[in-house]
Amino acid sequence: MSKKQFKHQASSSRAASGAFAASDGAFGTFAGGSGGFGSVSSSPLSYVYEPPDLSNISEPNIVVAFKNLQKKDSITKAKALEDLQSHVSSPRTTNGVEDAVLEAWIKVYPRNSIDTARRVRQLAHQLQGAIARTSGRRFVRCMPDIVGPWLAGVFDGDKMVARAAQESVKQTFQTEEKMQNVWKIYLGSILQFCSDAVFKETVNTLSDERSVSPDDASAKYARVVAATVSMARYIIERAENSSQEVLEKHQRALDTFLGSTELWKLATHSDSSVRRAIYSLLDASIIKLPDILNLEVMSAYVLAAGLSVSQTATALDYSRVLAHLSTHEPKVWTELYKGTGKKSATKRLCQFLAKGSQGSSFQYWDEINTLLLQLPTAVLLPQDNISDQNFVLLDALRDGILNRDEPRSNQNAAWNTYLKVVKRFSTFPDVDRDRLIEHSVMPILTQYISPSRETMAWTVPASPQSIIMDATRLGLQSSRNFTQDWTRLSKSFIEQVQTSLPEQSKEFVKSQDGITSKASRWYSLQAGLSGCDIPEDILAVLTDAATFEIMSAIAILKARQGKPYGAASLITIAISSMPNLIKTQKPLSDSVAEFVSADVPDLILSPSGPYLVELIPCLKYIIDTDMTYRACLNSALQASKTPARFKALERLVSSHCIACLDQDEELLTTLTLMLKQVVDGGATQSDLLREAIANPNAPPRMAQDLVAEIVASLSLDDCRLTSLQSLQIVVKHNPSAVKAYDASSAGSPMLAKLISLADSPDEAISQRAKSINDVLSADESTDNVQSNRAILSIIRVGPETVDSHALSVPSLVDLAHKTMQQCDEQDKPALVADLLPDELRWQNALRPFFATPPSPSLAIMNFMSGALSLVRSTESSELISYDKDGHSAAFRLFNYTSALVQASDVFTHTTVEHRACVAKYLGLILQIASDNLSIQSPCSLWQDHDTELEEDIIETISQTQRLMASWVSGSSPGSFIRTCLSGLLEESHGVSVRAYYSSRAYVSTTMELVELHSTTDLDIGINQLSSARRSADTFTAVAVISVIQDPAVLTRTFNELLAGLTGNEFSKDSNATSNLIIFNSVFNREEILESLPNVPKQRLVFFVQHACKELVMALGALEPSRSQAQSWNPALVIGAELMHSLNHVLPTLAETYGTFWEDTIEILTRTWSLPDVGSNDRLPLLHASLRLHSTLRRTSIAGSNDDLSDAWKNKEASIATSMLSLLHVLQSLSDESNQPREIVNELLARQISKSNIKLDSTAIPGLFPALASESLALQGSAYEILHRKIPGMQENVSLEKALSKDYVAKLPEELLSLVLEAPTLRSLAEMDFKRFMPPSLRSYLLSWRLVFDHWDGASDAVKIDYINAVKEGSYIDGLLQLASDFLITSRARPVDGTKFDIDSYLPNNDEMPEKDAQWLLIHLYYQALKHLPTLSKVWWRDKTSRQTQISVESWTEKYISPLITSAELATIAAWAPSQGSDTDQPLTIKVSTSTREINASIPIDEQSMSLAITLPPSYPLSRAVVSGLHRVGVTEQKWRSWIITTQGVINFSDLGGGNQLIDGLVSWRKNVTATLKGQTECAICYSVVSADRQLPSKRCGTCKNLFHGSCLFKWFKSSNSSSCPLCRNQFSYS
Repeated sequence: MSKKQFKHQASSSRAASGAFAASDGAFGTFAGGSGGFGSVSSSPLSYVYEPPDLSNISEPNIVVAFKNLQKKDSITKAKALEDLQSHVSSPRTTNGVEDAVLEAWIKVYPRNSIDTARRVRQLAHQLQGAIARTSGRRFVRCMPDIVGPWLAGVFDGDKMVARAAQESVKQTFQTEEKMQNVWKIYLGSILQFCSDAVFKETVNTLSDERSVSPDDASAKYARVVAATVSMARYIIERAENSSQEVLEKHQRALDTFLGSTELWKLATHSDSSVRRAIYSLLDASIIKLPDILNLEVMSAYVLAAGLSVSQTATALDYSRVLAHLSTHEPKVWTELYKGTGKKSATKRLCQFLAKGSQGSSFQYWDEINTLLLQLPTAVLLPQDNISDQNFVLLDALRDGILNRDEPRSNQNAAWNTYLKVVKRFSTFPDVDRDRLIEHSVMPILTQYISPSRETMAWTVPASPQSIIMDATRLGLQSSRNFTQDWTRLSKSFIEQVQTSLPEQSKEFVKSQDGITSKASRWYSLQAGLSGCDIPEDILAVLTDAATFEIMSAIAILKARQGKPYGAASLITIAISSMPNLIKTQKPLSDSVAEFVSADVPDLILSPSGPYLVELIPCLKYIIDTDMTYRACLNSALQASKTPARFKALERLVSSHCIACLDQDEELLTTLTLMLKQVVDGGATQSDLLREAIANPNAPPRMAQDLVAEIVASLSLDDCRLTSLQSLQIVVKHNPSAVKAYDASSAGSPMLAKLISLADSPDEAISQRAKSINDVLSADESTDNVQSNRAILSIIRVGPETVDSHALSVPSLVDLAHKTMQQCDEQDKPALVADLLPDELRWQNALRPFFATPPSPSLAIMNFMSGALSLVRSTESSELISYDKDGHSAAFRLFNYTSALVQASDVFTHTTVEHRACVAKYLGLILQIASDNLSIQSPCSLWQDHDTELEEDIIETISQTQRLMASWVSGSSPGSFIRTCLSGLLEESHGVSVRAYYSSRAYVSTTMELVELHSTTDLDIGINQLSSARRSADTFTAVAVISVIQDPAVLTRTFNELLAGLTGNEFSKDSNATSNLIIFNSVFNREEILESLPNVPKQRLVFFVQHACKELVMALGALEPSRSQAQSWNPALVIGAELMHSLNHVLPTLAETYGTFWEDTIEILTRTWSLPDVGSNDRLPLLHASLRLHSTLRRTSIAGSNDDLSDAWKNKEASIATSMLSLLHVLQSLSDESNQPREIVNELLARQISKSNIKLDSTAIPGLFPALASESLALQGSAYEILHRKIPGMQENVSLEKALSKDYVAKLPEELLSLVLEAPTLRSLAEMDFKRFMPPSLRSYLLSWRLVFDHWDGASDAVKIDYINAVKEGSYIDGLLQLASDFLITSRARPVDGTKFDIDSYLPNNDEMPEKDAQWLLIHLYYQALKHLPTLSKVWWRDKTSRQTQISVESWTEKYISPLITSAELATIAAWAPSQGSDTDQPLTIKVSTSTREINASIPIDEQSMSLAITLPPSYPLSRAVVSGLHRVGVTEQKWRSWIITTQGVINFSDLGGGNQLIDGLVSWRKNVTATLKGQTECAICYSVVSADRQLPSKRCGTCKNLFHGSCLFKWFKSSNSSSCPLCRNQFSYS
């Protein structure tokens, strides 16, 4: 067995033994006097201790916890303490823990209470309290061992730990009496603990150096000592509360503890917490137990040693304890102090003072002051210093103040202390006072008055000035020094003024500002001395100096024409600071008065002007200040406009002397005119305006005139912003002037302008106007009659005002609403009458719209249909004006009224008639607005038809419709809605525009009423209908028919009209046309449509035959040869209405035979061939014909009528041709902002898609222009036809290409022209995707989709021709760049391709136009990479930036490449089985989709030759990689050549879709088979390929057989001859 197995591990006991063996029997002492090895330290804090006995603990978990407490890891200890806490807190331990646990805890608690980890100490104290509380009286016997560490925890330096210990003690001993008893009973144990901790413990006894770092060990020791000393200090502080008996009992322990030298050596400990605790202990001992202290020890270790060490963070505590010690025992500095020379008390004190506060607060300097006041004179001023008059203590004190680490916040207290010490020094009889003042005080005054670099060390804080005043008072104690220095400083000051830099110098301002600053300090100091008791001789010096300075400054100003403004500031500051100087010095006052009166007006524009203005009020006792002020003001006003003039005027208008202008009308007027010019001057002179307005002494009339000028300037565009800035200044500094103007008769324009400007699109103007408005309205009184009238006037004219300054409708509504809220209840009816527009205001606003008939194309948009053609206008058209938002007066009135009614209770305070009027005109404008939304018209309620404006308008219309619906839903007999309907029906008589819209509004409101209430309760019946028909009131008749509720009346009317119309000639009888319109309106009622089969068929046949005849006549009138030369042709209305009638009647005759079916189809084709069939006035006819075509097609499909079916088949080709020709006619007409045309285009597109249109290849080019149509419906229709046709044509193209080598397949030129120019990123930003995909973008993208349709079904040869055509025109670059911009680079986050079906596209996704565009563009990008991979790579590699390449590659790799890779791998997988039919040596193909790899091999004998094609993640942007796997029978060079050739074929092939991969594989296969073709077996091994993968290459010259070189070598070696194996002749190589 190895001896190493018996080697003991190092133990903590042996480690401790080694640590302390060399000490003074320390270990034996700790062990209780026994020096044996087996003894254990008795210290409760040492890390060397006997483990607790855990054998008697009943619960294993508790045993584990105690064992964990003895480990070194703090986390483990904390977890153990938490487990013990849970155990103690559990219900099982309500009677306390078991004794074994208690004994174990007493052993481990003291060490854990001082643990390095804060959490462990905190938990230990908490657990200690819990154990003590639950154990009750059983814990008393443990207190002597535990009380010391427990109470010491209260003084832990960590607040969290200290709080935990304090709470545990308080919760255990809950009363103050119990707490006092603990300190009293266990005082001996506590003192013993303190002694042991301080005198016995060291850094190495408390911490194991093997597991604790030196820094942590030192910190732990310092924390323990500091807490222990603090606990001792607490004991001493409460000594007075302890009984004499207790103190006597423990007197010896206290004497030993406080008298120990080791304790006071800690006063120089490196840790600040230890030093602070020692100083606190000493402070308490000096007060409570002074007799116990050993003063020699104090002098040696606290005083001498403490002064020489760093007191960082404890300087305040140290200085305080030194002050107390010096107060009670000053002899520690003298008799008991042992140091001399460099270690003398004075030297050590100077060392300490020179360090400053060492990070302490300003209180340090207060304590230093106390200390120095208590020190013996011999310490402050040693004998050697007296003889030399060397004040080293003051120098050290100043060095401490100037220490760079001294906080600036301590400067005041520091210099106060310094001056107090100087004052004490001045009381010493042996001190030369003049020398002291010169050395220690006068430099302070010199630096304060005239700062220089040489005396910078004497800089004191300028505030508070008490420091300077104290220094000055000290300086007065030396009259000789003070007068000499003062005179010197005065002369120096004047010399500085005289030699100040000229105005041309760059440092001019700095020079003059320095003089001003110096004058302020100089004279403020003299002013402060005026209250002091100054000797007469010194006072005379001060007065003479000041007089000399002022006189000199006046002379300098005169000589240099006021340019050195420092001299002017000197005069002003001197006289304002010392007013008595002027009163007492007659020569001086005369000189100043003469200067101000004679020279100042001329110098007012000089740089000194502002200071001279301030001088004028100071001289009221010696001059006429008002006259002087007016002279100066007049001089400034007469001067030219310069910055100096405005600067002088600023000071002049801010002076309180401006009040004198009340007596000078001319000068006041001149000043006011100048200030008005300032208003227009902008922000450059805003300070001047502010000073004039803010001066409370200014004449009130001046402010009023300025406000009026500012308000007038608000109307000027160029001055608007500057005027608002000026008005803001007035409102801020003189609001009373603005409010007075607002309350005057002229205040109304100001309010209107401010409200209007608050709606300005200019943010700066808007914000300023709102700010001013808020200020004015905040204090505005509700009973201000004038203000309310102004607001009401604004509201009355505001809605109809349509100039550029018109108030916005929301502002008007807000004003009206606030006015309503401020109005008394009894006055609201009269107010509402003014707020809501009356009949006359509505008529004036709507007059231009009732003068222009609506567009004829609107006939297809509402139930009035052909009745629109009857509208006639008898009024002349008027020019419509619009406001800045593009709204007309009518729409503003409509918007205002609707919003006001919704926002307030105005309707509850007005009459029924007024409500009915409002409801009527709101209904009329709703109908006009509906037409304006449908078609753009020059007579429109709003001007611009952009998307954002229309969205706001639609929202306004929707809110008004909801408002009308709420009125209708609450309608009852006699309500205002009934009155409104009666008025609308009455106004529907005639053929005017108003009658037309009245009938529409009537029907719309009535139908809403019927829907909500199931009945109208209106007296409408056959009488009203008959009356309207008799009076030819078509609009009224149609309106009545639309709402009449009696089915019998409807049936009777229908039969009458059917009978009457059958024999009428519409072209000759205008009444017949009206009856036809009324007849068609009856078809709008479901009751008639349902009863139509009951009408006799013969009567309907007669009507249809007559209608067809009339239609032929009407169409003939519309043909070029017979078309009437007039703007309106009745045949248009007749034709459209007759087709409407046939559309309703023909389905009823589906089983009736007759020639009218063929006639009707003929009418359709004839209609579509009419000239200008796509014009707006012919849209109703075209719409009716298309609807009739739809009806006939559905009836024909049903197959219930042979006549119709035969006619339809015979005419189907002509119908298709006519529809395509109609498509060509309409494709050039935009349907944007033209809903009727959009409806017709969509209807035509639906009919084309549902028709079986057969086209030959010659008709295809004619459809391509339709792709460029501005109509989305026609675009879609043309695309759908071409998309179905183009792929089917490729078979014929491929056949023709195969039959003729010279044939070149071409893409249609018409189609290529559509993809020639791609939309740019800028044009995309301007496009609107909210309602639909922009037509230009859709045309471009659909054209590309048709280009790629040519690849479907085309042969490879044809595809190559198509690729060359695309390459030749560089078309693909635009598409790829568009895709990159729109999908990737122009967005913060590229489009997510996973949301789209990328490999297919279905058009007409109108719900999300932008998503539809993204889908189509992603699909086209996919098609480009699939069919044009090489061209796409060229664009990506050569025509994009590096950043774009990275973005496109990343996006392609994520969304597109997986699809293309999967598709091409699938193509290879499908091609592999079919290759055997065209080759004798097929490839063995293996496709791996997961690795994007193709493995191809060719078997050769028993081996195979193979390669791998790997598609990269960003394929096809990145090239496919070809790598060789197995090379057989060829050289490395040839093999490498094949690999490069194969990779070139793949990567440079124009074909895509997997064809390039097939070409590469075929190329490689050809190379392999060509090389192996004709190869024979080796005659030795009978194999083509040898073991070393070589082909037979050694040929016998005789028999010509081939052999492998390796086989031949083996043969020669085994046969011992070089003969041929076959012919046996000598082998010769050939």
